[in-house]
Amino acid sequence: MKKKLLLLLLIANSVLVIAQTGIQGVVRNTTTGDGIADVQVVLKKNNVFVLTNEKGEFTFNELQAGSDVLEIVHPVYVAKPLQITIAANRISNIGIIRVRDDQSVVREVAQDIANVITLDSELATGDETTGSATRGTALSARGDVYAAATNYTFSAMRFRTRGYDNTYENTYINGVNFNSLPRGMFNYSMLGGLNDAMRNKDVNRGLSPTAYSYGNIAGVTNIDTRASQYALGTRTSVAFSNRSYTLRAQAFHARDLGNDLYLAVSGVARWADEGIIEGSFYNSAGLFTALEKKFADKHSLSLTLFAAPTQRGQQAASLQEVYDLAGSIYYNSYWGYQDGQKRNSRVVKTIEPTAIVSYEWKIDPQQVLRAGLGYHYTFYSNSALSFYNAPDPRPDYYRYLPSFQTTQEDKDLITSLWKTNPSVSQINWDELYRANYALNEYNQAMDTTMNAKYILERRHSDLEQLTFNIAYVNQFTKSLKVTMGLEAKNNQAKYYKTMEDMLGGKVWKDKDSFAERDSIFFDNEDNIYIYNDLRNIDRDITEGDIFGYHYNIQVFSANAFISNEWTLTSFDIYYAGQLSYTQFLREGFMENGRATKQGLVSYGKGTLWYFTYPALKAGMTYHIDGRNRISYNMLGEYRAPLVNNVYLSPRIRDKRLEDPYTQEKVIAYDIAYEFIYPMFKGRIAAFQTHVYDAMQNMGYYDDENRTFVNHSLYGVNTLHRGVEAGFSIQLPYSLTLSLAGTLADYHYKDDSQGIMSAENGIFTDKEEVVKTKDLKINAGPQTAASVNLSYVHPKMWFADVSVSYYDDNYLDFSANRFRESNVGKYDTDEKLAAFGTQEKLPAGFLVDASLGKMFYLKNKNAINFNISANNVLNNTKMITGGYQQARLPLDDNKAVDETKLDLFANKYYYALGFNFFVHVGYRF
Repeated sequence: MKKKLLLLLLIANSVLVIAQTGIQGVVRNTTTGDGIADVQVVLKKNNVFVLTNEKGEFTFNELQAGSDVLEIVHPVYVAKPLQITIAANRISNIGIIRVRDDQSVVREVAQDIANVITLDSELATGDETTGSATRGTALSARGDVYAAATNYTFSAMRFRTRGYDNTYENTYINGVNFNSLPRGMFNYSMLGGLNDAMRNKDVNRGLSPTAYSYGNIAGVTNIDTRASQYALGTRTSVAFSNRSYTLRAQAFHARDLGNDLYLAVSGVARWADEGIIEGSFYNSAGLFTALEKKFADKHSLSLTLFAAPTQRGQQAASLQEVYDLAGSIYYNSYWGYQDGQKRNSRVVKTIEPTAIVSYEWKIDPQQVLRAGLGYHYTFYSNSALSFYNAPDPRPDYYRYLPSFQTTQEDKDLITSLWKTNPSVSQINWDELYRANYALNEYNQAMDTTMNAKYILERRHSDLEQLTFNIAYVNQFTKSLKVTMGLEAKNNQAKYYKTMEDMLGGKVWKDKDSFAERDSIFFDNEDNIYIYNDLRNIDRDITEGDIFGYHYNIQVFSANAFISNEWTLTSFDIYYAGQLSYTQFLREGFMENGRATKQGLVSYGKGTLWYFTYPALKAGMTYHIDGRNRISYNMLGEYRAPLVNNVYLSPRIRDKRLEDPYTQEKVIAYDIAYEFIYPMFKGRIAAFQTHVYDAMQNMGYYDDENRTFVNHSLYGVNTLHRGVEAGFSIQLPYSLTLSLAGTLADYHYKDDSQGIMSAENGIFTDKEEVVKTKDLKINAGPQTAASVNLSYVHPKMWFADVSVSYYDDNYLDFSANRFRESNVGKYDTDEKLAAFGTQEKLPAGFLVDASLGKMFYLKNKNAINFNISANNVLNNTKMITGGYQQARLPLDDNKAVDETKLDLFANKYYYALGFNFFVHVGYRF
């Protein structure tokens, strides 16, 4: 009897041991750090599996103690098998299991395609821009259906989320803010195509709080380049495309050097002898290095270095008449033949070396301190033709087109020449050289020193930037987290131009050719108007010399912020405040004759201007249950005006708008409903943003007055409102249907005040109301929708097709045309339309598709292949943007000649027709 009782006790004890033996852990995405739901976690020896919950957590109970092999089974996420030891009589925590998202291969290629789209936008930008304006929140697409659509699918149409300019979005690298102060935005091209190195990121959408800054109304992105945060190993890839570049090669390697020392290096090269746009080219290389040392599991010190020298040929916007003559939407007026070779007149050269030192101190499990110091130098320049007392070299100059001719015979002749003779339809470089050679002979024969007829100048917009950020996070209680921080940034923007190429000419004096050509200036006895630098009169300019203008803008900004985040049973609440300070001044290195004659300062340091401005925001989220929530956010803030918008003709003088202390005011609020179920997830939001007393600056060349004109607007009030939604539905047979779209309205609420200033001084500054009320903001389509069907096979086949629709896209308007003296005299819409209202661009559809495959080799290495085709139906009627020409035809009495308005029609950029991107990668 005792033996039987002992046997029963042993059996019961055995059962108890099994019942108390188990493991728990969490499955997270290697790249994003997010927990992953519905992942199958398998223990092979115990022959059991469980599914992770919505946070990626899993628990096994009633296991046999001992060694086992843990495997991850999922059609998308993969990880190497993990050898584990199951301890008896307790639930062991095995920690985080990091898995690789192999669908990210598709997203990586999609991001590459988005980068190429942005490069196409860069080719279309004017001077002193780097394309970032069209980028939008290109880093924020991961994990959000609507964000993925807006940043990848919609980017072909230069879509801007909520119609916001990029100044309303902040981008950090290792917690250091890299938005420039003069322009207010992040220059995405500084990353130089180093996609693998810049892939780790933390994205905060909209007004939500962050762990490193106060934030911005369009959101904040932090790129994490700390070496320990990369997946170890090597990846290489080659890509082929028919877009801006035709070939790209990239390599990335991350390793653990031991002793808590980590290293990551990457390199990329992109090249095209000629892109899809005629006469464009692309030549770029990028290098990246990151080194990180950890100390005692609490301290981390990292260094990041990268740079990407780039040269590229730009594209011009053109008239529809010109596109029709050329028979191609890829026509580009910036190039022509020289000695039988294509040469682009607008060549951008840029390199932006960047260094970042960052430090992290995990004080205890509840507290962390992060600090970073970043140094960045932008060398940016763009070449352009300049001419003196000579015919305009632009092939699409209005006088050279059939529409300007007065007889049908001349129209037919010009049309024929445009279609058959590239010396007519493109820049005639050989003729420019011949004109200069002829002038050289004339100067020698007549013993004169007349300026060359044509030159190629290079306009520089350099920027030196030093930034310091520090942030402290304390999880005071289970419910309360406090974040506070400081940011200080010093920028010095440097603007000047140099002589790139004399084009065979021998003489160029540093005088304003536009001022000198107008007889109005010869009434002055001293005639100082014509000189760009009174301290160096009649200086001979040779190649490489600075001339024309040379000045710096010094900007300093600092801010302090604090935020509280409360996590309650059913509510999350946050509120935050920020106090900022900005100061700036202009320092000139030339004494301009036009400024001196106007009694204004151009040489030396100008007036110091400074601003102090507060900001407040708050929000709450109500968790209806574990799968549904509603959130509401609101913000009110003052903003200092951007330096680039404050000065009037800063190339020649230190003069600002009449009331430069006026600060921009922003009031923003949104409400959103989100849900997530195993087969269905989505988000729908409504938003409204009011902007008051903003400033804008529009510059253009005035052919009639032969000068560059700055048209500054102030007192600008705008409204951004709309709804946006994104849904994802898991269908049978490994299919996913994604729907995304927005219906919005971005417009000017009131008329604005405008000031026109001419750089050659032909007219005094003109202040006049600009009738902007109800005009639309040029921010891409205000109505956009996409339907995407994707397929993921368990054996790593990927495919997707998307159809997108765009409408309510408006061309940028000319402030000159909408001056009250121009449009105020029209009493009917018909007359106003004839004069030239803001153009609504055609609506239309685009279809994209992609196919990919991941091959796992026996040695656990992997090869991935992807081909993406955009605009597969070759829709060549989609206009992505452009502008309304500022010039107006004048009659002999200097009044607008309404019969010749077509001479200065709108100019356009077109979306590319069928294009592709082929990507092959190898990971080991």
